[in-house]
Amino acid sequence: MTFEKIYQLLKANTTVKLITADNASLIISFLFKSYKQNNLNTITENDLITLLNDHLYIINKDENIYPRQPKEYLTDWTNSGFLRKYFASNDEPIYELTPATENALKWIDVLDKPEFIGTESRLKNLFERLKELSTKTKRDYAARISELETQKKNIEQEIENVKHGKIDVLDDRQIKEQYFLIEETAKYLLADFRQVEQNFRDIDRNFRKKIIITGLAKGKVLEELFQQQDYLRETDQGKSFIAFWEFLLSQSKQEEFEQLIDEVLSIPVIQQSRKESFSIDNIKNSLIEAGDKTNRTTNSLLEQLRKYLEHKSFFENKRIHDNISEALKIISENDEKDFSKLSLIEIDETINIDLILDRPLFIPPQKVKFSNSNPEEGKSTGNNDLLFEQFEINIAELKNNIKTALKNKSQISFSDFVKEFEIKKGVAEVVAYVEIASKEKNKHIVDESLHDYIDIKNSKTNKNFKVKIPQIIFCK
Repeated sequence: MTFEKIYQLLKANTTVKLITADNASLIISFLFKSYKQNNLNTITENDLITLLNDHLYIINKDENIYPRQPKEYLTDWTNSGFLRKYFASNDEPIYELTPATENALKWIDVLDKPEFIGTESRLKNLFERLKELSTKTKRDYAARISELETQKKNIEQEIENVKHGKIDVLDDRQIKEQYFLIEETAKYLLADFRQVEQNFRDIDRNFRKKIIITGLAKGKVLEELFQQQDYLRETDQGKSFIAFWEFLLSQSKQEEFEQLIDEVLSIPVIQQSRKESFSIDNIKNSLIEAGDKTNRTTNSLLEQLRKYLEHKSFFENKRIHDNISEALKIISENDEKDFSKLSLIEIDETINIDLILDRPLFIPPQKVKFSNSNPEEGKSTGNNDLLFEQFEINIAELKNNIKTALKNKSQISFSDFVKEFEIKKGVAEVVAYVEIASKEKNKHIVDESLHDYIDIKNSKTNKNFKVKIPQIIFCK
């Protein structure tokens, strides 16, 4: 904490600017009431103006301390970095707290000294965290086994105590300590997400600024993009966020989370001790919403890349079009020259100039004229009987036949199967059965090294034929 660092911090830090602002009491009280007491992460502009208008009415009731319009205050607070304004899909402005404002509210909350401070629970939590950090950072297998054996003995002893009616239950004081520590952790976790999202947004902004200012080529843009994505994933903050997001999206963890919250909030002591300024009921949804916003911020890099590449392709196509127009202009101004014989415009015989003027003029097509006499109805001389003799193979019906044959059997060979279900549609039906067995090899057995012969009959000529097929065994 050097003099220069403190000087710059107090001069430029947004959190300090908020706390030392002339109307800090108005800003902090309004934002705390609107966001924290209502447990909201975002508020639309119309709703926020309505809330601020009501808030100013109460303050100005006896004396007109703040005479300006609510929207003017919101604009000033946004420009000062106390609020972040952006637009949703329906083009309606949305406001949310910035990390600097979250830090200010957190600091004010710490200044509001609570009547009860749980030191025992904090000490135990500190002890457990130190113990876990010390144990799980060593590759000492003997020490790890010894620790687990000690935990095993403690658990077995606790089980024996429970069997004999000895159960350790937290008293009211310990319950309040534990709950206040949980509530404080949850509150700060939501506030910290603002800073996590802001850090990702800063990386995104710097990347977009770089590709716009430097004018990178497409390949270089892709390389930079992949480096940024790897950076987001490989940093400690990125790894921690990914682990948090995977944990929170687990259905079983969500259900367990909700169940634990409901059970804790049903404790009478906690119902009496809960703070009105913070509600832990909706903590899971608030965390998912905050995590989803952070996740969308990281994914915005891809959208920015797409827009940039489209922008770059547009100007490259425009440049090519301008070059072609310039070449055509030169050719048109020099009619006496034969540009086809100039080697300057030949590149490995891959470019052929096809001028628009070389193309033939448009010739309208001739219209076919019909006579005014009524055409006579013709007579068909073809035979359409073949159209009515077509048939189809119903795959669903064949599968149902297999299912029926296996009703009382675990398996049946194809040669035995056709004795129960006669082949009525010739080779096409046999091929359909083979296809069913081949597509369901995980269920049926097809051995191409062995063969069976299936008897089929031609319904028109009454002749019998033998069809050679791979050995097939249908299984249930």
